[in-house]
Amino acid sequence: MKNHRALYIGKSGQLAVMAEFLLRGYNVAIPEIDVGDDIFVVRDDSGELSRIQVKSTVARRRGGDSPVFSAQFNVGVAQLAEERRPELHFVFAARCDGHWSEFLVIPRDRLQEHYAAGEVGTYDGHGKVKLLLRISQQDVACRGFSLQRYRVDPWVHWPPILGRAA
Repeated sequence: MKNHRALYIGKSGQLAVMAEFLLRGYNVAIPEIDVGDDIFVVRDDSGELSRIQVKSTVARRRGGDSPVFSAQFNVGVAQLAEERRPELHFVFAARCDGHWSEFLVIPRDRLQEHYAAGEVGTYDGHGKVKLLLRISQQDVACRGFSLQRYRVDPWVHWPPILGRAA
């Protein structure tokens, strides 16, 4: 059984991600049955739907003057490989120094490509890919491969809707 602390961290990360979508002017919903999607994001005026899987963790501080954090996430191999429409987006939410400060948004197909190329992740032998991220002010990397492009504007697929975003 998953420990209670992990359940609270997971739910709080999911709610932080939902709050970001709401502030951008999108409607959000939690599916009644979890079959791999944590959040449905809907643009009300067009009906456009996005599927979101949130992975949350509390990052560990590793550095001195310019802090470096490490954050570990686990992604199911089957979920990583499964193509569906609309495409699934993974949101990796890391809590650093007491607040949700790091969000990486990676489309499933791009994460699968990076994993297949040996750029990110390590298979754990039990159906999971472990992603150990090194987070600094300058970069976010996994196995030395930069994921910074997914951090710079993680919400690029969901621009603020005029008149709604704060």
